Amino acid sequence: MDFLFPHGFKYPPDFHIPPLTGTEILRVGPFSYTNSHFTMLLVGAVLVLIAWLGTRQKRDVPSGIQNAVEMLVQGLEDFVVSIGGTGAKKYLPLFGTLFLFIVLSNWLSITPFFGQVELLRAPTSDYHVNFALAPVAFIAYQTDGFRKHGLGYASRWFNFSGFKEGVFVGLILVLVGLIELFSELFRMATLTLRLWGNVLGGEIMLVVMSGLLFLPGLAIPFAGFEVFIGLVQGLVFGLLVLMYFVLALESHGEHDEEHPTEADAAHVAHPELTKQQHAHAAKGAA
Repeated sequence: MDFLFPHGFKYPPDFHIPPLTGTEILRVGPFSYTNSHFTMLLVGAVLVLIAWLGTRQKRDVPSGIQNAVEMLVQGLEDFVVSIGGTGAKKYLPLFGTLFLFIVLSNWLSITPFFGQVELLRAPTSDYHVNFALAPVAFIAYQTDGFRKHGLGYASRWFNFSGFKEGVFVGLILVLVGLIELFSELFRMATLTLRLWGNVLGGEIMLVVMSGLLFLPGLAIPFAGFEVFIGLVQGLVFGLLVLMYFVLALESHGEHDEEHPTEADAAHVAHPELTKQQHAHAAKGAA
């Protein structure tokens, strides 16, 4: 019994619940530097190192780490195309960076010494890091929407065209636009809280299960479950951001189809007339 429980047997044990935010390790004036920032830099350095090792000596027939990197990039590209079409390829760098950064950060929560050593903490278990990612994605896809549709993009939130059909219809469209605006703003909160809650909840679950199960090693299956959850959460975050880009670009995409021009209407109403006009034009050209 002493071999299994060198510090004595106590049930239930005392749990060390991880803090909700990072621990400050340096302060310069009003700015603080936490262990979450430190491990975030480690994750970025690892990703840059893998990218450099995979591309420093590119060969026509890839092997080793180059082969692994190319397979990963090709898989992410195929996924992006399957969601948003070939036009969504331009978002592959953003989607891939978010996905890889979040997944690697999530997996650090079950890595030895992370959470036990004060200097090391999984970045995504700190909601400040997640809340920094969400506004960046929000600004990016809203900017892309304005770039494509111009100021008319704002009509999805401030639509006064309904007043042409009456006050009641106009008020309904204004209300719908405001609801759409608030839903857009809440996307940042949902992206942040979903990721933070799952990662921090996974850390707490591992601590609790390691204490309730007499041997900490019995909690290994739960660690495997957290590996799967970390992968899914990275995919969900990146997928939602990608879908927000697609929706921002297609929000007015059906405008021309819903409101055909007069020429299109004439063609539908009098197809034989247009045929005669084409025949007359052909004779004139001859």
